[in-house]
Amino acid sequence: MGEIGAAKRQVRGRVRDARRAVSAEARRRLGDALARVLEEHVPAGSHVAAYLPMPEEPDVRPFLAHHLARGGEVAMPRVAETAEPQLEWVDWTLEAPTRRHPVLPLDEPEGPGREIEWLLDQGPLLMLLPALAVDTRGHRLGQGGGYYDRLFARLDAAGRLPGVVAWAVVGPGEVLEPGTFPVEDHDLQVEAVVTPEGLRRLSSER
Repeated sequence: MGEIGAAKRQVRGRVRDARRAVSAEARRRLGDALARVLEEHVPAGSHVAAYLPMPEEPDVRPFLAHHLARGGEVAMPRVAETAEPQLEWVDWTLEAPTRRHPVLPLDEPEGPGREIEWLLDQGPLLMLLPALAVDTRGHRLGQGGGYYDRLFARLDAAGRLPGVVAWAVVGPGEVLEPGTFPVEDHDLQVEAVVTPEGLRRLSSER
């Protein structure tokens, strides 16, 4: 592991330790606060791609339940069984079954999987991205698998990024100053960051 990788790993470790210290009740309250923020900013009936949170990740499911109830559509990612690791997308409802990934510590939706391009063909897409931290220029620090970095690089190469609105979802204290963690050329930038305190648009700060 190089110097940049080691620096990222150090920041990831600090954020994960802080997240593990949050009680289940506090995490529930944070999820409810996230739902209120997102309901204010996400149009009813819109198409949203989100994620099934790992135990310590900000929980977007309270918002997604409300979004479905008001006519929205939701897609969830799953690691595709392909030679090159990439994400595919599954339509999701509250009753949708899930399965545990055989290696990674996450649950995945069951059902027919589609590539992200199929979602974009249906119209504008809001993507709520899991993240460990985001800096105020919009650089996202993920878990380290690189799935979203590769996804957005592919969309950029195909000219499909204009159809995507990308917001990262983080917890309190996880919006950091530039330079707090190193940024590489392949690291994606988001347009806004969502926390339980509100939505912060970052495009003017890049």
